[in-house]
Amino acid sequence: MPDPKFIDSLRFAQAGLSLSGEYMVTDLARLKDLLVSDAGNVAYRLEGVNAAGRPALRLSVRAELAMLCQRCLEPFVHRVEAESLMPQARNERELAAWERDDPLLDAQVCDARLDVRTLVEDEILLSLPIMPRHAEGECGLEGESSPRAG
Repeated sequence: MPDPKFIDSLRFAQAGLSLSGEYMVTDLARLKDLLVSDAGNVAYRLEGVNAAGRPALRLSVRAELAMLCQRCLEPFVHRVEAESLMPQARNERELAAWERDDPLLDAQVCDARLDVRTLVEDEILLSLPIMPRHAEGECGLEGESSPRAG
């Protein structure tokens, strides 16, 4: 299936369709503003599935992003491997009923014109750390000892 810019989220989920592709970081304006480099791309796979009897979208996103470590202020590569499941309610009433039954359910009202790029970018933004920093043992400041009080 070609990579459409928009999908009907309910029909996509009900039909069990799938879609995969890549976006360049330069095409994701909100994301690139948080990075030290806009090089690279984001790979995604979107699938329509049945989740507990409800039509849902399953989104998987993979990327390697150049971020600035808030500890040492040096760039590092942050790997994103995110997956989410989003049940698609037909309307607000159905969504409210689902949420009454399961307050932790992360569902949304279907969208006849869901922007795939925005969905992918939102998933990445939600997966980013609040305080980006190198992995344990990789930051240049970790080897430095603190001065002793004398």
